[in-house]
Amino acid sequence: MVRVRVMYIDLDAHQGNGVERDKLRHDDNDLFIIDVYNAGVYPKDDDAKPAINISVELRSQTDTYTYLARLDEALVRGLAEFPSPDLIVYNAGTDVLEGDPLGRLSVNEAGVLARDAAVWDFALTRARCPIVMTLSGGYAARSAAVVADSLAALIRKYRLTE
Repeated sequence: MVRVRVMYIDLDAHQGNGVERDKLRHDDNDLFIIDVYNAGVYPKDDDAKPAINISVELRSQTDTYTYLARLDEALVRGLAEFPSPDLIVYNAGTDVLEGDPLGRLSVNEAGVLARDAAVWDFALTRARCPIVMTLSGGYAARSAAVVADSLAALIRKYRLTE
């Protein structure tokens, strides 16, 4: 059986308890979870927390600068604790966007683009592995536009259409 070491970077504003509970149920040591989330919003699933390898619990209204700094710290620590992943799965939630009624964080639009670029740079230059980016969250009126802007920037930067 081929073992694949996966780093799961969950940047949706809510704790990723579904993936975390699956990791616990299957006792999967080849899955390393970094979860950056607002600890003051749903689901507050304490039973799933043991599955998180690096938990970055934020407070409501966390600003862009603090968010990006805490993310960078988590990524550096993640690679030290889980070197040479085979794949990074990135959950790019836009419910971190300021004004989002459910995420309740205060990351501005430029911050979301910077976050996505930082995770891709991390995967491709520091971890040196492929990345899969999934979209989630995003309940603010301009979430879709921010997602489109971020994807366009990533496509240009990494020449994904060539």
